[in-house]
Amino acid sequence: MSDQGESCPLICGTAALARWALARVPHATRAAILVAAAVAAGAAFNALNPFGIPWLPSPGNRIGIPRAFEARLPQIDAAQALTLYQAGEALFVDSRDAKDYRRDHVPGAINFPMREWPDFWPAIQSDLPRDRLLVLYCYGAHCGLSTRQGKTLLEEGYEKLAVLDYGWVTWIEHGYPTVLHPEGYPTREGGG
Repeated sequence: MSDQGESCPLICGTAALARWALARVPHATRAAILVAAAVAAGAAFNALNPFGIPWLPSPGNRIGIPRAFEARLPQIDAAQALTLYQAGEALFVDSRDAKDYRRDHVPGAINFPMREWPDFWPAIQSDLPRDRLLVLYCYGAHCGLSTRQGKTLLEEGYEKLAVLDYGWVTWIEHGYPTVLHPEGYPTREGGG
């Protein structure tokens, strides 16, 4: 009996068989297998992680927001936003660029351009109350600036947040008040 014990022929034979089989697999195939294994491991980690990014848009088309934040960052429709606006129950935060805010915006909204977060955050931090609902909005359906801003504000400890679904576009399409049109924008149906 050898020092390696009775299992050595089984283990050594299996290892030799694996080396023999691997030598017959082309390099490109081995590389493809390694890449597939890495993608599968990454996908599994993302799926199990509560801060993982969804592979498909959520029901509200919020691409790229971690699942853990979706429940804490609700989307509201234009009618809900108007109700909050008229009751004075929320501070509207315009996440768009400053030039677009200067063109027109929701009356009383403050401009906090998400693309310039590092420059604006120190100056505006004291102007954002933590005890009041903040309604964030940006350009429209495919704009993620307000959602990204909401996620960042959640990380900073803000809890009372909502995102206006379809943003500025839906506000105007509904004919709601703006700085340039205090009585409301004319809608396609001619109202206003």
